Amino acid sequence: MSKHGSVTRLTVVSTARTRLTTWTTARTRLTTWTPDDFADLHELHADPAVMTFLRRGTPEPPEETHRRLDTYLREQESPGWTKWRVEDLSGQMIGRAGFSPLRKDRELGYTLAQHTWGEGLATEIARALVQWHRDHPFDGSGVAYAESGNLASRRVLEKAGFNFVGERDQGGHPQAFYELPAIGA
Repeated sequence: MSKHGSVTRLTVVSTARTRLTTWTTARTRLTTWTPDDFADLHELHADPAVMTFLRRGTPEPPEETHRRLDTYLREQESPGWTKWRVEDLSGQMIGRAGFSPLRKDRELGYTLAQHTWGEGLATEIARALVQWHRDHPFDGSGVAYAESGNLASRRVLEKAGFNFVGERDQGGHPQAFYELPAIGA
């Protein structure tokens, strides 16, 4: 799958406090969320550097992190996919990655802790998510966007197989929109 090894894919959904693995790569595990994950998720979203392209560098307030975690827990149940918890092989949470519904499409997104940047993890994870998207048929397209000035994320999306579609304004900020080509295209 990638230069860092193959991906093991498992499809699981859990309402329990037990953490289940959705897939693994050579260096990461993508797992389900539990209600106990608030502190780790809030730590990630409270880092101004991490939030630079998500909230223009503004840390996320705790009540918004609670809403976000509640959304992820609901999405695990239905539609069965979300932006899952990403951990290193020691079990430490290092980010979140997966999908959100975007109109009729499945939007790929990821956010990683600053200490992991520059290691190729975003590309490894994005490639695995593209494979997951292809392995789990869906009526819509696979799409993604990155703030136009976020050249690192734009390059990750291109390496993962996304094609640049064009620039669009979202909330007064220019966004680069991407789409996965149809299988066989």
